[in-house]
Amino acid sequence: MKKVMILLVIALTANVMMAQKKDRTDAFMYNKNGQYEKAMKSIEKCVNHEQFLGMKPNDQSQAWLYRAAIYQNILQSGDEALMAQAPNALEIIYESLMKCMENKDFLDDNKQDIYSRVMSVMNNYYTKAADDYNTGKFAEAAPLFKKAYDIAKSLGSQDANEMLNLAATSALRAQDYNTALTYFNEVKNNGADGVDVYKHLAACYNGLGDAEQAMAMINAGLEKDPSDASLIVEKVNAYMKEGRAAEAVADLNKLRELDPNNAQLLFALGTIYGDENNKDLYDVEKARKFYEDALAVNPDYYDATYNIGVLYMGMANKYIEQANEITGFSKKEQDQYNGLIEQANEMLRTGLPYLKKAYDAQPSDDVKNVLKSIYVKLNMMEEVKALMGE
Repeated sequence: MKKVMILLVIALTANVMMAQKKDRTDAFMYNKNGQYEKAMKSIEKCVNHEQFLGMKPNDQSQAWLYRAAIYQNILQSGDEALMAQAPNALEIIYESLMKCMENKDFLDDNKQDIYSRVMSVMNNYYTKAADDYNTGKFAEAAPLFKKAYDIAKSLGSQDANEMLNLAATSALRAQDYNTALTYFNEVKNNGADGVDVYKHLAACYNGLGDAEQAMAMINAGLEKDPSDASLIVEKVNAYMKEGRAAEAVADLNKLRELDPNNAQLLFALGTIYGDENNKDLYDVEKARKFYEDALAVNPDYYDATYNIGVLYMGMANKYIEQANEITGFSKKEQDQYNGLIEQANEMLRTGLPYLKKAYDAQPSDDVKNVLKSIYVKLNMMEEVKALMGE
């Protein structure tokens, strides 16, 4: 009785194996005839059967290769309804090909076919990632570039690290700072040790609010290239966030040595010297000079035009504040008061053309209200009416 049962079990197992081989063969034939939906169902039935691991290694590998081929044909078919049934086709193809590569003997016999299919998967990931990146879908692009990198790395491609760099850049632009930091560190560990990687690491740390590490990366980059303008700008921004204006000025002056006619650098210096919160550096004359120098380089520089107008308005307000402190009514005191008010008005008249030019270039309610207040103070009521459209 036992012998019969053993024979029955053996026969049953053999029948299962035959059925799995038939599923694999059916998948091959359906795929060959362009019946991809049926091919997909047959190959999935084969590889997901509980007895699949009992097949010979080469039979398993052949099934994985058929599976990869079927899903590649589905992707290439252009049939949207069919592709919707296999939304993870690329992952399935890659997984199947990796299974093939685990069998060294099978890989040796099918190396050209398998590697060409792996390359095709990598290119698909890369192309999809590039499309997402170019349309501003940075969060979607990052993992796709990473997939392309993983494949390229497994193939020993010289372009692998550039793909990882693109994955890191995508994550950074998506403001996924932790992922970007992980990727950029791997880019660096892979041998990329230029200025750009330190710049990007600094941006990651800044995004995470770690000013100390950000500055460390900036300084490490500047050791590679002390004249790199973008890194110096990053350092200036870091200094400004920390309220270290004097150090920011020192680095801005380094940049001016590299680019003496850069209007943005002149403007930045103007904003530092024109900021009353910078007690040790506040100097309206220096601020005015830097704004004027910026406008000499670029007469249409809106921010410099507006800021110099506001600077003169601020100077006028200082005179008005001093005048308001005079409370006596003697002739001497009244002369002092009138003199201060006239100085204030002179500042307003000097700043007025800059503010008008700024308003003409970029009309806004804020600038309009500033102009209105100046016109009122200077008793220019016709200009007030014109400005208000009356």
